[in-house]
Amino acid sequence: MQHNPCSTLPSFQMAPLFLLKTLILCELMFVVHVKAESEKCPTSFECGKLGTIMFPFTDSKWPHCGVLAIHGCHDNNRNAQQVIVLNDKPNGRFSVLNIDFHTITITDLTLLKSLKSQSQTQRCKAFSNNLSLPLMPSSPLGYSYAKFNKTLFTCPSNNLTLPPGFYNYNNCSNYHIYYDGFQQRLGDSPDFRWPGPLAACSKINFALKDVTNDRDPFSFLSDQIEVEVELSSDCRHCIHHRRGHCQLDSQRNFLCVTDMSLAMKLGLGIGVSVIIIIGVLLIIWSRKARCGVGLSPNTEPESCSVFFGIPVFSYKDLELATKYFDRSRVLGDGGFGTVYYGKLKDGREVAIKRLYEHNYRRVEQFMNEVKILTRLRHANLVSLYGCTSRHSHELLLVYEFISNGTVASHLHGGSARPAFLPWHIRMKVAIETATALAYLHASDIIHRDVKTNNILLDNSFCVKVADFGMSRLFPNDVTHVSTAPQGTPGYLDPEYHQFYQLTSKSDVYSFGVVLIELISSMPAIDMRRHKDEISLANLATNKISKGAIAELVDPSLGFESDSDVRRGVNLVAELAFQCLQRDRDLRPSMDAVLEALRKTESKTEEAEVSHGDAHSAAGHEEMKVLNQMNATPSSSPTAVTDKWDSESTTTPPSVTAQSRIQSKNAILFYRSS
Repeated sequence: MQHNPCSTLPSFQMAPLFLLKTLILCELMFVVHVKAESEKCPTSFECGKLGTIMFPFTDSKWPHCGVLAIHGCHDNNRNAQQVIVLNDKPNGRFSVLNIDFHTITITDLTLLKSLKSQSQTQRCKAFSNNLSLPLMPSSPLGYSYAKFNKTLFTCPSNNLTLPPGFYNYNNCSNYHIYYDGFQQRLGDSPDFRWPGPLAACSKINFALKDVTNDRDPFSFLSDQIEVEVELSSDCRHCIHHRRGHCQLDSQRNFLCVTDMSLAMKLGLGIGVSVIIIIGVLLIIWSRKARCGVGLSPNTEPESCSVFFGIPVFSYKDLELATKYFDRSRVLGDGGFGTVYYGKLKDGREVAIKRLYEHNYRRVEQFMNEVKILTRLRHANLVSLYGCTSRHSHELLLVYEFISNGTVASHLHGGSARPAFLPWHIRMKVAIETATALAYLHASDIIHRDVKTNNILLDNSFCVKVADFGMSRLFPNDVTHVSTAPQGTPGYLDPEYHQFYQLTSKSDVYSFGVVLIELISSMPAIDMRRHKDEISLANLATNKISKGAIAELVDPSLGFESDSDVRRGVNLVAELAFQCLQRDRDLRPSMDAVLEALRKTESKTEEAEVSHGDAHSAAGHEEMKVLNQMNATPSSSPTAVTDKWDSESTTTPPSVTAQSRIQSKNAILFYRSS
């Protein structure tokens, strides 16, 4: 009789006892290594007008919890300045202007006073050694450095011989200032040897702003210092591999803290039961593996795993799906990556976003989009099918494929055709986009890049809002989050741009620009327009406040000939005017915007019914449009941030007193209607 290796398992007869002993020993070692002395650091903290702040920054109450400690977070005075203290300076307190991820912007108020002075003598005091850039602190957690700075030399003599490209500023009475030009860096010249003729000079460093005149140092020196924090290798390993938190112990040595307290409770409370269950499962798994019931040897480990609850695709599978990222399959390029059309092995059509290698925040944006999309389920949000591992050769995100392009392409892009999007379809786009944004805000998420290039359309003109790489989780117990402005020129909330305070009303402003695009079929920014009208937001608020809406409307909509269209366009224009207010407190919430749009649609439908068969004619027109679209292939939407070919960001003009009155009256109209 032939022996069946699956009928008995002699090699595992001692396994349960051995496994149990091993796991108990590991648990005892785990408990012993718990650091009782380590005080747990908070994951985030509130800091006055700076909002919510996270590691690598810390509150001065917990100096062991971060690289840079911020003072004044709990000052009862709402206008109090938050500061960091750098002890190498006599006046070592620097006001904090903004914090974004690992970057903090601070200002030297003493230097600012000198640079802004009308007195040349007072301005020259800026070149005192006491006002040079401070030494940036470092610790076992990491180090910090000033990102943009310039070295200058204060010298007692004016008779120094330096190579071409060096400048001498001699408008200060006590010394001469020497520095290299911005086209030639110090020491580039073969004739220059350090320290050379500069040996008798004092070396000073300053923060830089944009260079307007490189012959006048006061034109490019800045009191604002942008400081970048780099984590130490120990800290990075702690965060990314051990899922821990970095802090210092009582001797200021590095410490990687994991959630020990919960682990101890579980280990002491139900440890024995868990150990037995794990042991049994391991034996069963081993038995199945020996019997040939395990995973196929051809299966890639990556494709069997999940990340935040979604499938993780192997890089090889996605490479095959896109025919090795063939350029003929590119659907669009943007600021963060390129989107390719792909077809998976199971036949699904997908859009695959390939994040740029040179994007230094690509891992952050990758993780951000995965975290946000996996917690959302809505008919008007693009679905995320999966991604590659964040340790993969490249970072790839896999979305559902939306075949009918972007709203932008239909309004003023390659798919734009006169009268192709009638008013009732544009209203449908507006309502469904507003529904998606209201859902995001109810889920404590701000999109932060609402624009017609990120609003996709399927073949039935149903909306799919896309691109969550810049989105932010927004705690419901704070009024705003302080962060450096990000977004697309023409859509960016001017108050967010000016005060670095992100709120849900920032999305409302961007959506106001989208509404104007739906009315006018004009792009948000057009350099061919008059300089006062380059920004569509500027153009729209000026026209609407003057009662000249007709000059804004796309002629193909029939504004002059169709009273129902005219009524709907006027109502939506007034609503857009509310959304585009510079003062965010004057803007409606996204819920109020959605309610106003639905009321506008219902008023239009009532008017259509009263006109007899006008409604059925509109339905016939919609079916005609849908049939045309289904017969005409179109390029897929781009679920990435589009490139911007201008370096400037245009900010809408201030709202006049008259427009504020109109704004409040329109709000009352929508609430009462």
